[in-house]
Amino acid sequence: GVDNGLEFQSIELQSELAQEFYIELPIDIDVTGSYHDLGAFVSGISGLPRIVTLHDFEILPIAERPGVMEMKILAKTYRYKDEGEQ
Repeated sequence: GVDNGLEFQSIELQSELAQEFYIELPIDIDVTGSYHDLGAFVSGISGLPRIVTLHDFEILPIAERPGVMEMKILAKTYRYKDEGEQ
């Protein structure tokens, strides 16, 4: 993200959510940058070695910073459950 010219305002790991065969790891991300930089960031997520899905995003302009937008997005990554894990 920083390589895309973005400024991360916050990254908050949420509680893990157990599903039948895997664990879901939600992450709230709040980032600012130009519209195209935000797009490059979202596109770059698809190239990560882990599966990451993006949900519930909101993009708003920042009035006092022309050309800069704020994106709030929920990212989710996943891992298999270990044997015996519930």
